[in-house]
Amino acid sequence: MEKISYIKSSDRFYNVQRSLSLIKSEIIAGIKDAKRVVVKPNCTSEYVKLASTHVDALSAVFDFIRPYVSGQITLAEGSEIGDTVEAFKKFGYLNLQTKYDLALVDLNNDDWIEIPLIDRNEKVFSVKFSKTIAESDYLISVSPPKTHNAVVYTGAIKNVAVGSLIRGGDRFGLLNRLIKTKNNKQLIHQGYHATNENIRRLAEYFDIKLAVLDGFEAMQGNGPINGELVPAHFAIASSNAIASDALACKLMGIKIDDVGYLSLLGADLTDSFVIGDDPEKNIINFKMHSDFEKMRQWR
Repeated sequence: MEKISYIKSSDRFYNVQRSLSLIKSEIIAGIKDAKRVVVKPNCTSEYVKLASTHVDALSAVFDFIRPYVSGQITLAEGSEIGDTVEAFKKFGYLNLQTKYDLALVDLNNDDWIEIPLIDRNEKVFSVKFSKTIAESDYLISVSPPKTHNAVVYTGAIKNVAVGSLIRGGDRFGLLNRLIKTKNNKQLIHQGYHATNENIRRLAEYFDIKLAVLDGFEAMQGNGPINGELVPAHFAIASSNAIASDALACKLMGIKIDDVGYLSLLGADLTDSFVIGDDPEKNIINFKMHSDFEKMRQWR
């Protein structure tokens, strides 16, 4: 049985810390001998704070894991819109660097491996995926749950799968247009079916050891950037990222079958049990993206 912790309160930091403490033994067992601990936040846009992982959620995670990690911890992200380092500054991440002995990595400038995906005609092509993420031996995803404009929902799995692709070009996309530099984050978007299949394929190249979903301020509507705030006030933590995303979908009123990549990955809560608070009492039917009916026809 997969264990998922769920906490709901009016304190974001407490929610994350408490959810982690409920699965402390699993975390310690996995992280104590890890040599390459990588924390992957979600900073899709330099300009939209609601679309990004909150610094308090990261602080709660680093507070919890720091005593069990002997070396540096890597904080790694590659923003799709804007500049990653500027996003780190704006969202307060740089204040964590000295306190927790962090190495900061902009994944858009990282070394990479190539991963074969498919286009809308099922022709194979390759994308560049971060080597830092692929070679991590203890990978932590910390992200807000959001509605999405291509795959209905984004959380732990998609944060790592798409967020770890090398963007290419410059922060404003000028090089992309002038010299046709490939933006690997955009290349995966090949129609609803292929996009979901591509995320499933990307998921074969990383292993999230700890998924943290900070739903204190989640997003509904036209996410993952232009949506509206939902004060859902919860946190989820688990060593099973797929199950974590499945629970987040349930809390948001989203059916797993409508989220193609999660369905393809076999997301299911049948073999999971939730500890902490009762999620059944806190289900909110989030407003979906305006293209929701099209997206749910992903098969």
